[in-house]
Amino acid sequence: SKATVSVLYCFLHHTTKMNSLRVATRTTLRAFAPLARVTGLDLMQVRTKVTAAKKGKAAKKAVKKVAAPKKAVKKVAAKKTVKKAVKKVAVKAKAAKKAVAKKAAVATKKAAVANKRVAVAKKVAAKKDKIAAKKAAVAAKKAKAAAIRQRAAERARAKKAAAAKKRAALKAKAAKAKEAAAKKKAVAAKRKEAAKVKALKVKKIAAKKRAAAAKKNAALKAKAAKARLAKKNAALKLKLKAAKAKLAKKMAAAKAKVQAAKAKVAAKKADVKVKKDKIKSSGPVTAQTLFMQQNKGKGMGLKQMHEKFNALGAAEKKALVDQAKKNLAKRNEIKQSMKKPASKYALFVKKNFPAAYQSALKQTKDKKEAFKLATKSVSTQYKQSQ
Repeated sequence: SKATVSVLYCFLHHTTKMNSLRVATRTTLRAFAPLARVTGLDLMQVRTKVTAAKKGKAAKKAVKKVAAPKKAVKKVAAKKTVKKAVKKVAVKAKAAKKAVAKKAAVATKKAAVANKRVAVAKKVAAKKDKIAAKKAAVAAKKAKAAAIRQRAAERARAKKAAAAKKRAALKAKAAKAKEAAAKKKAVAAKRKEAAKVKALKVKKIAAKKRAAAAKKNAALKAKAAKARLAKKNAALKLKLKAAKAKLAKKMAAAKAKVQAAKAKVAAKKADVKVKKDKIKSSGPVTAQTLFMQQNKGKGMGLKQMHEKFNALGAAEKKALVDQAKKNLAKRNEIKQSMKKPASKYALFVKKNFPAAYQSALKQTKDKKEAFKLATKSVSTQYKQSQ
């Protein structure tokens, strides 16, 4: 308030060591001058009080000398009161600032809201005008559509009436056409019945004719079939006779072949038997078989003969061995006499094969391949020599 500020200034100027604080308070008051105006603080009164305080400096000094101890206590209290007063002033200034800012913000907001309301009102009015115009247009369209529907209904009624007339005329025509068609159908039915009767008669006559012709044809076919069958039977009989004769010939030839083969086999067997008999005529070729032949039919078995032969002395065995050697020489002579003479090719191979085989072994290490190569070369040599 104004009273607190004046008290604060009086107290500051009555002290001597508070010049710096005085300067600070001046600067703060200058800063808060606009706020002071808002709160109703009169700065001119404050200045007059400050000048009055300056004039009474001498009085201050006299008071200080008299009451020094009291001033120390007062200083502390004064400091505290100053701090509290400064804080209060700052808080009030802040509150005043906030209030001013709030009022300004509220005023701006109200202005904006008012502007918005005006704009919204204008938009609403424009929309209402548009809606009114649209309603008027819709009403006009509805009126037009009603007129068009009325005209269409009138046309439809006229069309229906015309269509009813046409249908009536068509029904009448259809009835007449049905009567005419019924009459035509009756006439056509009578004609069809007459034609059916005629067709049945014609069919019966044709059937009788076909039956007669079929009988004739069947008789002719039967005769022809009998003739063909007779011819076929005759031809089959001739074929059967020829086949039988042919078969008989084949059977005779086969029998002759079989007999010839049997004779050949018999001749071979006879030759083999003769050869075997000739070979056997030479006698046994081993000492044991010779001993067994000599002692055959003397009531000894094979086991006993073996035992007896093993029990013989060296001289007896030597005589048997000599005789067996002679028999072997006879057998070899007989076999040699039975052998056929060698062919030219066999003699050529016997003479030239060893050399060809040796040369083939030089070409390859495989003996089978060498044998093939040697045989081929010998055959080519024989063909060239002939």
